[in-house]
Amino acid sequence: MGGRESEMEWGSVTFGAFLGVAGTFGMLALAFYPVMRRTFLLWNAVRTFAFCLMGLALFPVELPAFFPTGEARIDIGEIALSIAIGCTGPFLAAYIEEHARYARIRFWLRTMLPIGVLGGTATALAPWWPRLDWLHDLIILAMILGLLVALIVAVRAGSRAARFQAVSYSPLIAVALVVLSYELSTGEPMPYWQVAALFAILADFLFTGVGVIDGFMVIKRQRDAAVADVREARIAVATDPLTDIANRRGLALRFRDSGHGRPRGLAVIDCDHFKRINDMFGHDVGDEVLIAVAEGLKHDNVFPARQGGEEFVVLLYGDDWQRLAETVRRRITISVLELVPEVPFPVTASAGLTQVGEQDTLDSAVKRGDDALYAAKDAGRDKLLLWQDGKHSQPRLVREV
Repeated sequence: MGGRESEMEWGSVTFGAFLGVAGTFGMLALAFYPVMRRTFLLWNAVRTFAFCLMGLALFPVELPAFFPTGEARIDIGEIALSIAIGCTGPFLAAYIEEHARYARIRFWLRTMLPIGVLGGTATALAPWWPRLDWLHDLIILAMILGLLVALIVAVRAGSRAARFQAVSYSPLIAVALVVLSYELSTGEPMPYWQVAALFAILADFLFTGVGVIDGFMVIKRQRDAAVADVREARIAVATDPLTDIANRRGLALRFRDSGHGRPRGLAVIDCDHFKRINDMFGHDVGDEVLIAVAEGLKHDNVFPARQGGEEFVVLLYGDDWQRLAETVRRRITISVLELVPEVPFPVTASAGLTQVGEQDTLDSAVKRGDDALYAAKDAGRDKLLLWQDGKHSQPRLVREV
């Protein structure tokens, strides 16, 4: 008597450990779903819980009084087994890589669920038609062989996911083939098959878990790469390829970016007599001068952009925005002198400055800056003029900075 109680206690502990691992595995699959949004996680959770129900029904442990006993309990276990194997098909169909060469494999795998439901129905009707027990076993055998063939084909086609699942399913497929062969040949259940099945299912859960984590990491790497590509594309679209500062699009994005606050001022800056540089030294040197101008415009609380040709626009932040505009304008001459020594004369710049109001758009502010810039050039170049808003239709340039 003591030996039987010890066996029951060992069985309960073993089965409890199985339920703990299976429950954790199923819940983790559901927890990953909101992050990965992959349907194979849902199918994996369903097949896991079906295997748990199978274990509850077929493993010799005591269950609450409401759970069916006798043949009904065995039937529940076999129905759950059919559903679990049937769900393995759509799980693997959703899990293997999305590629045209797996289309036929995926189609066959999806048919396993209705076949599994058919096997469960055969078991449910077996009390009235005993021959259906044989049909149930044959259906399960057919699903296992079909799964085995699908795995082999997918692995040979290069599926990384199928390789993980081939390892995961190998113990369970081996146990199932041995047990079914025994039952079909003898008409009797194989001794201790439940224990072998539980250990095979545990191996399935563990290796599948590793595969899911690997799949998650692959998806994460792909997603990170896609995000990086999008970010680089956005940067490329918004960046001037010559000077590596913002272009007109990048300027517009920054002007609308509430995260950096609204600029206090805007200056339109143009190199004086730039055509002379191109004519005397060539366009390559002219490009070097533009790069040097861009370097000179880089400063704290300044966002520089190249509007086109030798014309630049800077957004100015902070209370001292007027003095800051003149600072970066003068830095242009110093920067070109240091970075382009081939040009023997000072390269100066003219600038038109305007305050940016709450109702201003980028276009309206740039228009005023342009007007002030033209006035600065008319006034002799190499200076900055501030346009102050008034009631006149034309800008009133009142102060030289």
